[in-house]
Amino acid sequence: MSNPLRIDRDSSAHPDPVRVVLIEDDADLRRVVQLTLQFGAAWIVETAPDGPAGIETVKRVRPDIVLVDLMMPGMDGYEVCRRLASDATTARIPIVLLTARQNLDPERVRESGARGVITKPFDLDALAPAIVRLCQEENTR
Repeated sequence: MSNPLRIDRDSSAHPDPVRVVLIEDDADLRRVVQLTLQFGAAWIVETAPDGPAGIETVKRVRPDIVLVDLMMPGMDGYEVCRRLASDATTARIPIVLLTARQNLDPERVRESGARGVITKPFDLDALAPAIVRLCQEENTR
C-alpha cells in the first residue's frame, strides 16, 4: 500500500494506478461504481459482495482506499470499518462509507474509523474526486 495522498495524480503520468476495494451488496451498483472508477478515473477496482468477503479482499489486495456500503445484510459498514481499523495490516487504509441514509451520526462515523461518507445516489462523474477530497481532508488535519 502506498501513500493515499497520491490518489490526486494523473494516472497517465504514473505507472501505478490507485487501487480500490469496493464492498457493496447491490450487484448492479457494485458493477456501475467499478466501471465508473476503472474507466473514468483509471483506478484498479476489486469488489466484494459483503463484509466478510470484503475484509478478506482488503487483506489480500492492500488497496489505497476502501469503499464500503453502510447498510449490508449480516455485517454492516460500521462493523467492516471497525474490523479493518483494529487490524494492524489494514488500519492505515482510508475508508469511505457509501450510504443512502441521510442524517448519519457524525460521531458514529468518526468512531468507526471512516474518513467520511458519500451519500447515494451520487453523481458518478463526481465520485472519484469526492473520494480523493475526503481522503485528502483527513490527511491535512
